[in-house]
Amino acid sequence: MDSVKALLFGSVEKIVVHCASAGVEKAIRNHIRCKFSPSIPVSVEPPMLGVEYMQVHYSGGLLRGAHADVMVLG
Repeated sequence: MDSVKALLFGSVEKIVVHCASAGVEKAIRNHIRCKFSPSIPVSVEPPMLGVEYMQVHYSGGLLRGAHADVMVLG
């Protein structure tokens, strides 16, 4: 079912977290990987413009184009 869903709607390509807490980079990466597939690359980068946020990048599918969702963390 997951492969059909990915074909139609796309799938997660990568996750980028922009947060100030560089010391917890490994903990953030491990927490996100247990929620998603371990094969999805997760990077933790410094915040831009003083806003902490997470970007989830999706590949394109037959019914939806490639895009990224953004969630503000703080």
